[in-house]
Amino acid sequence: MRDRPPSVPEPPPAPGTWRRVVRLFMPYRGAVCVLVVLIAAYSALNAAVPLLTRVVFDRALFGPGGPDLPLLALIAGLAAAIACAVGAVDMGQTWLSARVAQRVVHGLRAEMFGRLQRMPLTFFATERGGEIQSRLAGDTTQIEYAVKDTLPGALSGLIGFVVAAGAMVTLSPVLAGVALILAPLVLLVASRSGRALSTLSADGQRTRAELSSIIAERLSLGGVTMARVHGRRQEEAAGFAAESERLARLGVRSGLVAQLVLSVGHVFFVLTPYLVFVAAGLTGGITPGTLVAFTVLQARLYQPLWQILHISTEFRAAQGAFERVFGYLDLQPEPEAGQSPASGPGALAAREAGFRYPGTSEEDRPALYGVSLDIPAASTTLVVGPSGSGKTTLGHLLAGLHPPTEGAVVIDGTEFGAPLPGRICIATQDPFLFQGSVADNLRYAASGATMDDLVRACRITRIHERIAALPDGYDSPVGERGALFSGGERQRIALARALLADASVLVLDEATSALDPLTELKVVEAILAERAGQTTVMITHRFGMLDSFDTVVALEEGRVVEYGSRLDLLGDRYGLYARMVRAQTGAA
Repeated sequence: MRDRPPSVPEPPPAPGTWRRVVRLFMPYRGAVCVLVVLIAAYSALNAAVPLLTRVVFDRALFGPGGPDLPLLALIAGLAAAIACAVGAVDMGQTWLSARVAQRVVHGLRAEMFGRLQRMPLTFFATERGGEIQSRLAGDTTQIEYAVKDTLPGALSGLIGFVVAAGAMVTLSPVLAGVALILAPLVLLVASRSGRALSTLSADGQRTRAELSSIIAERLSLGGVTMARVHGRRQEEAAGFAAESERLARLGVRSGLVAQLVLSVGHVFFVLTPYLVFVAAGLTGGITPGTLVAFTVLQARLYQPLWQILHISTEFRAAQGAFERVFGYLDLQPEPEAGQSPASGPGALAAREAGFRYPGTSEEDRPALYGVSLDIPAASTTLVVGPSGSGKTTLGHLLAGLHPPTEGAVVIDGTEFGAPLPGRICIATQDPFLFQGSVADNLRYAASGATMDDLVRACRITRIHERIAALPDGYDSPVGERGALFSGGERQRIALARALLADASVLVLDEATSALDPLTELKVVEAILAERAGQTTVMITHRFGMLDSFDTVVALEEGRVVEYGSRLDLLGDRYGLYARMVRAQTGAA
């Protein structure tokens, strides 16, 4: 079986899951009360039919004076009216339960999506995408089914059982006692089996999430390409088959446990009528009409009891789904962005800022530590350093994607630790393009941008001609994650999108790494010219030919080792920046 990658530790199920479930229904308590009344009315109407049957046998058919046709006609009319009422009540019950279910599940989905949107980026770096999809789609669908069908079914079964038992007691307390004597044993077996079902259901939900992760990851364009390049298609198919086989085994075990409950119930349902017949033979005064009505009521009793046995297994699965959803709702999101100026020149500063990724020990070197910088408004800053020196982490801190674990990052005198849309924008090395058209992706940063605005931004990033040559121009699709474009083309589309944001501060994190050096130089110079008077920070490995920056920051092992103007740093022959420039340009 495929080894499962580590994931974000899942918090243990909080106690009182069902209390939390009850709180979900509090805003709809009026509708729930009406639903209970409808279910009670449905059960009472169904129980009335056997009582009419008793009257038919004891009075209308076999009473004194022979068949009473007017009474038979009256009873037939009452039965028809009851049948119509049952249908109407059932329709109302179905509509109301579906409406409540959709509102409850909509609230859960929206709350969970909003909570996940606010989680730190490290959560998405460690949690598998299939797990998120499984909880947001699969578990909420299971909850929808539970609220729409299982919960009304449980109420209907419980109320129907009580009503049928009450009617049986009314007909004959002795026969009712015989009919119900084995019911506690059946319910005990159902309770004991439910614990095993709960464990099996939780394992099944985790396995389904793993399957979703495999499908999302291994059947993506990148995953399929990687498998073909390295000849791993057979291994991938075997890994998926192993996980699917695990889910199949869990399904068989769950089915056996559930069937145990139903088999015990079946014995009860078959045996009890004959016990009743024996008791009727030993008891005097039982009329044929009473016995027929009692037999019909037994069926009405068994139906809700059978329903309860079925639903007991479904409730265990629903409990697992609720616990998994509540587990995400209990996650701690990022703090909301602090108050920042609505506008400003875009002066950035770091004050002894540091950052340590979650999961690293105190003995490990932090990604950044003791970083102090002043980036004036309207300036251009180049951030360089060897691989692993902390450049990208610094870019994320300056863009508010990560809050510093120590120290502070400041814009225009105000500390912040979360993204500031409209104030700060970042373009990354691996740009994300949504499934849609080129224009859709560009307007994601500026929904009101005109076509002229899109063309202008794309001309600056040297991608307009490529887009214009497409059959549908800016309305052409980009494919899955932009797969219909090359890496450099995706980067230039993302750069145009970043320009359309018109933020006070733009951070370019290796955003031109896929371009050839000549194109990169032209694009960077055009962006800097366009953003004259605004703050731009560029992080790059290739900077030997870039001389249009006011300030250079050199990082090494998570700290700033050089900070100053380009010419000053080049004057230090043994400095990090001068050595890296010589390595790239071959200059003496």
